Amino acid sequence: MELNVKYSGDSGNSIADPLLYRRLVGSLIYLCITRPNISFAVHTVSQFMQDLKHFHMAAVFRIIRYLRGHSTTGLFFPASNNTCLRAYADADWASCPDTRRSTTGWCMFLGNSLISWKCKKQDRVSKSSTEAEYRSMSAACSEIVWLSDLLDELGFPQNTTTSLSADNMSAIKIATNPVFHERTKHIEVDSHAIRNELLQSTISLPHVSSTLQLADIFTKPLTAARHQFLVSKLMLFANDTSI
Repeated sequence: MELNVKYSGDSGNSIADPLLYRRLVGSLIYLCITRPNISFAVHTVSQFMQDLKHFHMAAVFRIIRYLRGHSTTGLFFPASNNTCLRAYADADWASCPDTRRSTTGWCMFLGNSLISWKCKKQDRVSKSSTEAEYRSMSAACSEIVWLSDLLDELGFPQNTTTSLSADNMSAIKIATNPVFHERTKHIEVDSHAIRNELLQSTISLPHVSSTLQLADIFTKPLTAARHQFLVSKLMLFANDTSI
């Protein structure tokens, strides 16, 4: 998507017949099952199904042009992969210009293979970037617990602590600090379930620099170079590329 461009509900003139737009976006949503690199873009354009503008249709055509240029790209699952679960969580604070709600993004790896990812607008407005990051970490923690139980049932128990990498030190400190400060009381109690998993050693919370935050691709538009770097880290390769 275009960098530093905010897509809102009042971006230009409305389209009289929204049927084509809805068909295209529906197809793109289906394609996101195997193409995580377009998740954020499709998440953005899917918010305007009821009142769409020509500006939104242009964004859809931009996504399609990108896909035509990368038609052979797909997820790569190496045969020699291990079964250790690891995760990344990120958030873009107050990114929606209409509601000022933040965007949650996380991705899960089994060894080096990407197996689960999410791009979603948060349910509530976060009062700080730390709160937005913390909500994203909490959502990723719930997915880690579910995947750990699933892998255990399939015969691949997680004998090591799952790392949940985040780039916000304030959010990490809130999770590791057992004291509820006045400034964190407005974060609902269920989000603090992440602390219980941390105390039970289900997860660990290593800090990762923003440049190596793989979940960044699920929260905001990026430059072409940054986008391609993160796509390669998500194990997305062209079929004709020698690996």
